[in-house]
Amino acid sequence: MMEVLYVMFHLLFGVIIGAFTERYSRHTHPYPRLRNIIGKTLIAYASVCFITGHNNILIHSSYNNYYGASQQFMSKLLLRISIFVGGIVIGTALQPVGLTGGIATGKSTVSSLLQQSSSDEENKVEFVVIDVDGIAHDILLPSYNDSVYDRLVNEFGTDILTEMTSDDKNTIPTIDRRKLGDLVFPNKQRRKKLNSITHPKIIKIMLKCILLEGLNLQRFWSKSNNAKLRVVCVDIPLLFEGGLPMRLLFGTVIVVACREKLQLDRLHSRNPDLTLEQCRQRIASQIPVEVKASKAHLVIRNDESLKSLKIQVAQAKKEVANLVAGSQRGIELHWLVITFTGLFLLKTLVVEKGLV
Repeated sequence: MMEVLYVMFHLLFGVIIGAFTERYSRHTHPYPRLRNIIGKTLIAYASVCFITGHNNILIHSSYNNYYGASQQFMSKLLLRISIFVGGIVIGTALQPVGLTGGIATGKSTVSSLLQQSSSDEENKVEFVVIDVDGIAHDILLPSYNDSVYDRLVNEFGTDILTEMTSDDKNTIPTIDRRKLGDLVFPNKQRRKKLNSITHPKIIKIMLKCILLEGLNLQRFWSKSNNAKLRVVCVDIPLLFEGGLPMRLLFGTVIVVACREKLQLDRLHSRNPDLTLEQCRQRIASQIPVEVKASKAHLVIRNDESLKSLKIQVAQAKKEVANLVAGSQRGIELHWLVITFTGLFLLKTLVVEKGLV
């Protein structure tokens, strides 16, 4: 049991170090290259101290006693290193860009533009977009593996289901999102109950997609790898509504914003069956878009023409590419950890043989 706990702890520590270092390297600094080398070296040294179980590797007063490591200790140490480096790789992969905004501000359009290939070969960026709203649609289906269909019907009743005809008597009625929305949007307690049922499932599937896309394992056997830079972007409408844990997941946040009246007009035009009051209720259920914009790293204003929007998206792609480039170019943290630990092991073997 203790061995399992040690394994999990080292894996978790690696994930934290990988995520922290990747996030840290995205900040601007007068001497970014020097800062990254010093910072990663210190983190690598602290990592080696941790995985070896000692706090004073370089200042230990009794080198001969310390370096008299047994073969069993060396085996465990190598296992710790492997687990820890694996955690670092996972932590580095868990660095998605968050794309959010208010309802009817144009996130879907921006998401589509982000995924279009860049014409600038020098700054070519591959944006992989994970659609959280699509996940939210899927989990309502009765046939989906992680469906919340039964729980929602038990909680809110059969009134949220689509109307069935005589031709549909052998099929299961699906959840009507419009009926569900009309039921929960005017009532804060019902919204909280709906979120408590759906959000855990959505987050679980989203994290799985982020990890798989971030690791990008298919690159190892793919013959074509034209993209110079890969960015995992998550289209998530309720990023800020998810609270601090959700906010910390995203190192870079892009907010699509527009004027409040334009947002209302677009929503009403997109959903003519909704009254203006129902549209206002849906907008009011979210944090105001200007508040979101004030907390974002990048803001894309969708108040004007499509041409203006395309120009802003192209600029945003370049800025995001510069932010995430550090993790995919140059020295990686886990190679520093391996180098430091390799030197430590070499020193250990040399001392054991009495060569120093």
